[in-house]
Formats: sequence, structure tokens, C-alpha cells
Amino acid sequence: METKDTLSSCSDSEEQKMQQMQDIAKESCMVYFRLLHSHLKLLSNNDLKGTRTECAFKRAFAILFGQDVETFTGMMFLNIHQLEKQLDKEEFQEIGSIAAFKVLEIQFQKFIKSWIHLDDEYVIMTRKYFLEYTQLEVREFRDTLIQHMESVKKLIDKRSLHKREYDNWVNERQIQKTEEKVDTSKALDASLVDKESSATESKEQDTSSKSGNDAHADDVDIRPIYDEEPMAEVQTTAEINVFAT
Repeated sequence: METKDTLSSCSDSEEQKMQQMQDIAKESCMVYFRLLHSHLKLLSNNDLKGTRTECAFKRAFAILFGQDVETFTGMMFLNIHQLEKQLDKEEFQEIGSIAAFKVLEIQFQKFIKSWIHLDDEYVIMTRKYFLEYTQLEVREFRDTLIQHMESVKKLIDKRSLHKREYDNWVNERQIQKTEEKVDTSKALDASLVDKESSATESKEQDTSSKSGNDAHADDVDIRPIYDEEPMAEVQTTAEINVFAT
């Protein structure tokens, strides 16, 4: 019993440890996700809404990246929201998380690769407007975006690994418990067979003993009959002798 309790305690401790690793991986993933989300919000600066800086930034964004900023940010935040829902689940879903990240990654790849080569003077002006609106240089904004995306991807992969290890551990535990139940069942069956065999043997011995006693009793009943016959003969002989005399 002590060994069973010790194994159970070790198993519970290991499960807690694996669960803690998953929780840490989740929190780390959400930290980098929030950094990515915060960085992308620079593309929708509400403080400058309706200003000349915003209008200049929109023109610069369209020239630099080949698309208007409203369409890009609208789709971007929709994809960000879908990814957040997957990453923030209590039970991590590897397939759903990777799929949601892939959609966002494809959008950013188009964004990052859509650099348009312009003459130096015009590029300088568009970069100036981008800096005024986001407080970051275009290249710095893009490099930071790539860095955050890579960090989120690595942590999704790490969470996937932890989840697979945990699932494998749970499956092994289920198999082990099933085998223990089978072994216990076999032991009980063997015990019942032994008991039944002992009961049968005991019953046979009782029957044999009883039969022996009955046979002995029959012998006792028969013997007096044979003993009485000679006595009758002796008595008859004695009577003849008397009359003869």
C-alpha cells in the first residue's frame, strides 16, 4: 500500500510540474503577443486622427507598402484577434494556433516584401511622414515587427512541444492504469479458483470420510448375525447329549 501511495504521489507531482511548464509557456507566448499587438497599434494612432500628419502618413503608407492603411489595419486586427483567442485558451490547441498564426504571417510577409523603390527625394519624404505618425523609422518598425513575429512563432512551437509531451504522459498513465486493473483482475480470478479448488477438495474428503464410516457401520451390523449361529448349534448338541444320556 505504501509503495502504491508513493507512486501516486510521484505521479501527481510530475503532472503538476508538466502543467506548470505549460502555464509558463502560455504566459511567455502572451507577453510577446501583447508586444506584437502594441507595436501594430502604432499604425492606427487615434491621437493624430484628422490631422495633416495622419493624411501625410496615409499617403506615405500607400506608396511604401502598396495598400491603404485602413484596409491593412482592419484585416490585421481581425487576424490578431483570432490568434489571441487561440493562444489564450486554457486548453492549448496546436492546430488552431498554428493556423491562426499562419494567416497573420502571410499578411505580414506581403507587407514586409512590398517595398517600392522610389527616387531618394520621395523616399525621404515618405519616411519622414511615417516617423512623425508612428514615432519609428520605417526600417525599425519593420525589423521590430519581424522580431515580435518570430518570438511568437517560437513560443507557439514551444507550447506545442509541451502539449505533446503532456498528452503522451497522460496516455502512458492511462495504459499503466489499465494494465494494473487487468493484473488485479487476474489476481482476483486466481484467488477465486484456489478457493473453489480448496472447497471442492474439502467436500470430497468429507464425502470419502462419510462413506468409510458407513461401510464400517455395516460391518458392525453384520458380525453379530454370524456370531449367533454357532451358539445355536452348540445348544442343540447339548440337548441331544442330555437325551442320549
